[in-house]
Amino acid sequence: MRSPITRREVLVAALGTGAAAVLPRTASASAAAAAATAGGTGPGGVTAAGHAADEALSWLQTTYDLVLGENLSPPAAARTYAHTAIAMYEAAVRGMPGHRSLGGQLRDLTAPAPQPLAALIDWPAAAVASAAAVLRRVLPFAGVGTRTLLDTAEAAVLGRRRAAGVPQRALDASVAHGRSVAGHLAGWIASDGHAGTVGRPYTAPASEPWHWVSTPPNFRPAIEPHWAEVRPMVLTSADEVEPEPPLPFSTEPGSDFHEQAVAVHRQSVANTAEHRAIARFWTDNPGSFTPPPGTPTGLPSGHWMLIAGQALALRGARLDVALDTLAVTGIALHEAFLNCWTWKYRYHLLRPVTYVNRYLDAGWSSLVNSPQFPEHTSGHSVASPAAAAVLTDRLGTFAFTDHSHDVRGHVPRTFASFHDAAQEAARSRLYGGIHFPHAIEAGLAQGEQVGALVLQRVRTRR
Repeated sequence: MRSPITRREVLVAALGTGAAAVLPRTASASAAAAAATAGGTGPGGVTAAGHAADEALSWLQTTYDLVLGENLSPPAAARTYAHTAIAMYEAAVRGMPGHRSLGGQLRDLTAPAPQPLAALIDWPAAAVASAAAVLRRVLPFAGVGTRTLLDTAEAAVLGRRRAAGVPQRALDASVAHGRSVAGHLAGWIASDGHAGTVGRPYTAPASEPWHWVSTPPNFRPAIEPHWAEVRPMVLTSADEVEPEPPLPFSTEPGSDFHEQAVAVHRQSVANTAEHRAIARFWTDNPGSFTPPPGTPTGLPSGHWMLIAGQALALRGARLDVALDTLAVTGIALHEAFLNCWTWKYRYHLLRPVTYVNRYLDAGWSSLVNSPQFPEHTSGHSVASPAAAAVLTDRLGTFAFTDHSHDVRGHVPRTFASFHDAAQEAARSRLYGGIHFPHAIEAGLAQGEQVGALVLQRVRTRR
């Protein structure tokens, strides 16, 4: 008879990870476990390393579900994950003696003034309370269902911590501390320029044959055309990393640009069942109902945050390692989508489906619906290597199986490394017919640069 299921197994299943093998432990994870065994203490009592990462990773899944429910755009989703992860990290950093605050490192974020802690702090509760308070600010127009899910999830975490033996006095102090950190972050979040981009009218340029136009079958308005006005976290400007520009536009058969379109069309004909599975696995669109039957997703940034969560859960990472990894991964995704969106609307290049329908095959349609924003560069191609760079830096290189979309009916996929997964995510956009090869190649190089800059400029360790 099978022994009772453990909380760790429940968590891994909740993150969509199924029964994959345990991943190698890194030196940082081993050190954290040793610190926990030694009963290390910090300003609030037991250090964050003395706690498992379960509640932080469970909250990651909650955030994914909230983003999914709100049908956010790709850059808005990345912003949400980043601020949530930063809130958890900042709430627990005083219990992480080997780490330092992100205040003074992220653009315009000051370090909070040290305050005496009223009681021993339960760092998991503090991290979740901070994240929940920040989510209420990042999603101010959330629907009733989202607000209810958020409130219920936070209450459930606090209930579990109480059941685990955390005294009520410590729990109250932990929630107060977490919400105080969220209050400190609130002004910084509100001043990032996002509010000024919401609901503003936009008229897309249409004077050139290469200009982007809304694409079938949705024919919706341009998504987040003003996102370049959002404040970077670590980049010196939204356009700091400049990708290789699009190839010179041409409708002449045999020209470089024409061959890009031919490549997309040819790939759609050559697609195997495996190619189609890859395209659908990485679609990650809001409201994505591409076969096999499933549910909407929490966007590409959410997919990469779930990959991070799976790796952390499977390797048994302690709370400090998890919060560090999630925060820096979230920052990298935020900067990647900001940089990518800035150049998308600067180049304003048409999508493959538009070119193919005009000049090659009027009846052709892509396997994956083209999102309603310009072509160059590919968002998946920019974001994936940026996230992979951070995860490799924090967790190392190893094979893993991604179960992020088990619940959505997709067969899990196995990769040799985070870099391998990033490469497949980028290629998936060619298999789906929604990006020219050059937008994918240029995007990969762009994302690698963004990831390198984040790792260079964000120093969480003392």
